[in-house]
Amino acid sequence: MNAFVRSFALAVYALLCVSGLTHAQSAPGAASIPVQDFFRTPDVMRPTLSPDGNFLAFLARAGGRLGLAVIDVERRTSSVVATLPDADVVEFYWVNSQRLVFVSGNVFDPVGNANFWRTGGLFAVDRDGTGAKRLALAYGDGSAAMARPRFTKFEAALADGSDDVIVTSNERSFDSSDVYRLNTRSARKTLLSFDNPGDVVQWALDRDGVPRGAVSSKGLLSRVSYRRDDKASWTKWSEVDFRESQSWPSAISYDGSIIGFGYRERGAVAASKSRLTVAMLRLDERGQTQQILASRDDADMAAPIFDPVAKKLVGARFFGEREQVQWIDEAWAATQRIIDQALPGAVNSFLPPDQSRRMIVFSYSDRNPGTVYLFDFRTRKLEFLIDSRPWIKPAQMAESRIVKFAARDDLPLTALLTTPRGVAAKGLPLLVIVHGGPWVPGYAWRWDAEAQYFASRGFAVIQPNFRGTIGMGAKHLLASFKQWGLAMQDDITDSAQWAVKQGIADPKRMCIYGASYGGYAAMQALVKTPELFQCAVNYVGVTDLQLFHSVTWSDLSDSDFAKYRAPIMVGDPERDKAQLQATSPAQNADRITKPVFMAYGGEDRRVPIIHGERMRDALEKYGKSPEWMAKTDEGHGFVKLENRVEFYSRVETFLKKSLARP
Repeated sequence: MNAFVRSFALAVYALLCVSGLTHAQSAPGAASIPVQDFFRTPDVMRPTLSPDGNFLAFLARAGGRLGLAVIDVERRTSSVVATLPDADVVEFYWVNSQRLVFVSGNVFDPVGNANFWRTGGLFAVDRDGTGAKRLALAYGDGSAAMARPRFTKFEAALADGSDDVIVTSNERSFDSSDVYRLNTRSARKTLLSFDNPGDVVQWALDRDGVPRGAVSSKGLLSRVSYRRDDKASWTKWSEVDFRESQSWPSAISYDGSIIGFGYRERGAVAASKSRLTVAMLRLDERGQTQQILASRDDADMAAPIFDPVAKKLVGARFFGEREQVQWIDEAWAATQRIIDQALPGAVNSFLPPDQSRRMIVFSYSDRNPGTVYLFDFRTRKLEFLIDSRPWIKPAQMAESRIVKFAARDDLPLTALLTTPRGVAAKGLPLLVIVHGGPWVPGYAWRWDAEAQYFASRGFAVIQPNFRGTIGMGAKHLLASFKQWGLAMQDDITDSAQWAVKQGIADPKRMCIYGASYGGYAAMQALVKTPELFQCAVNYVGVTDLQLFHSVTWSDLSDSDFAKYRAPIMVGDPERDKAQLQATSPAQNADRITKPVFMAYGGEDRRVPIIHGERMRDALEKYGKSPEWMAKTDEGHGFVKLENRVEFYSRVETFLKKSLARP
């Protein structure tokens, strides 16, 4: 360990000690690893160098929450610069090498934090902890009763030496965003999109932060607009039903090129079997494709990657079995190869930095939650800095792998399979874990706390990427519309039956668990396939699809999505009344014969607790007593460590009791 790395490690350790964050080291067997070790907040998350490369900021454990910490790379000193009493710091960005902005939220949201920024507060602070400023409150005015929150979302920093950033906000209209230049010291905003094309949900900015492209959503229509500069008028590229494909701008490159995304036909496959995937494109000023810059047949491209030193586009991040970058620049592809050779058997993630001396690499695998390294461009060497969860020992973790199979209608599916360490993967009790959303990115190859916890307790775990999971192409997405409890449910069933056919799962010892949409699917499984699963765990899940539309105190209740797209994607409360009733577990409680465990938060605004209460009452009406856990001070997923420990401990006991051999 060289002097820099040793000093860095000591700085981190000192920071954790001062904050009361150190923990006893031990090396228990997998089965005896305490439940809290899987679900406690990491020591370090999302390390990011300042633009000058002299300071390292990261999210650090502060009690039971995440705060923002900064280490002086040259002096080897460290400090926690920002904490929040009732929220995590879930994201942060360097404004310049002196100042940062950060976002509040809940890092343990069971949906996966896909939309934490939508209701999170925005703050700024100097790297030494001074100059703190609140820029935007969570829910706009802090009102707990607000169903349609205001948001202020960070979009970009400006490399102009100022303390300004570019943000988007729905200040002028609940259902449309505007672009502002925001001063992080005064909190004053300058509107940059006065001539807003209307109903904008996504903007494309040039390198100076000027809005140049816009994607608008109104009703069932999706419209794309573009302008040449801030003095030009907006022109409409396309306007289509949201279910139809179109290309849209994502960013303006340093050379003025329009970098966009759009669907492309999968190559060398018959049209009847093809599915469209999202490619990264170079577009002209009419929105026509000039060049396909990056694409995959099996996964959607997600975001462009720029090199701020060379001032050019160098790659694209994509969804898939492993979350990685497709480099279109050979120099960065070569750097990736060097790092991958030094850290084999891992996903090694990095972004081009704002200087040419050093950068951060985050390396993770199915058994390693994540390790931070420093890469020196001069020596081309990596230096270990710190583990994100040093109490987790990879040698004690279970193996996970992505498996592929076809749904009963031949739609390609994938799942993350985790099997207990040290035992043959044959005839094991199986837990199917269903992700929330449902229209969110799915499971990729990486360390998963829930899968590892239950595998350490002897369960095989399969986590299916059922139809509707984002990142798997348009056909996969469109095949999920109006399929709650139907084909989407069949995909989940098919994943369990695949594990049985492989000999991995004991068909008489299978349970299903999920949060949010996953909680719905767990309950629906006992309605639709009562012979398959021996129990279900519903964590903050939807239980009544009519209530999903009608509950007025949900944060989605008065949204454009709820009014126009949910009837298409979930089902119309009038025209599809019979289907919604048939696929609502709370309206079919008489068909549930297996044990049920349910857990809800009293302050949940995404899936209000009435969903759980209605399900519980319906079961009790038919003489069934579900196991019930409710925390009045929790929301959509439990935040407090003691509540998470209680929840997972009770779930473990429930599963073992339900799956006990006769």
